[in-house]
Amino acid sequence: MENNEKLKATEAVQATKATTADKLEAFKTEAGQHLDAAAVQLDELKDKLVAQAQELGKDIDIEGLKAKATEHFEAAKVSTAENIANLQAQAETAFASASAKADELSDVAEDKFDEMKAEAAVQLEAAQVKLDELKAEAALQIELAKEKAKGIWHSLFGE
Repeated sequence: MENNEKLKATEAVQATKATTADKLEAFKTEAGQHLDAAAVQLDELKDKLVAQAQELGKDIDIEGLKAKATEHFEAAKVSTAENIANLQAQAETAFASASAKADELSDVAEDKFDEMKAEAAVQLEAAQVKLDELKAEAALQIELAKEKAKGIWHSLFGE
């Protein structure tokens, strides 16, 4: 029974860790998808801006605008990628911390379970000693009662 409870507790901790790991992977995947989508949108905006600038006039420095737009959009992509990477690192750190805490709590629970088992064994042994004492006392009382009954029998019937 005790191993069954330990096994259930360990399985619950492992299941929670697996679920959290799955959620972390899903977060990373979703973050990557958002990063890719943001990069595509930034590229589309850059292309639209360049196209509008070309339509507005030939005397505008199109190449200069293109270079500036590209520079700004690339900086935005890098910044977004860094932010996502930082968020992923924070999520991984939180997961590692939670996983370590779950293991620690599992160990504490197992230690506590072992302590309770040891205490129960001590109590069981004490109860067994008390039971043995009561049995011995009962056996003594039975013998005394037998002797008394024999004495009464002999005094009544003389045999």
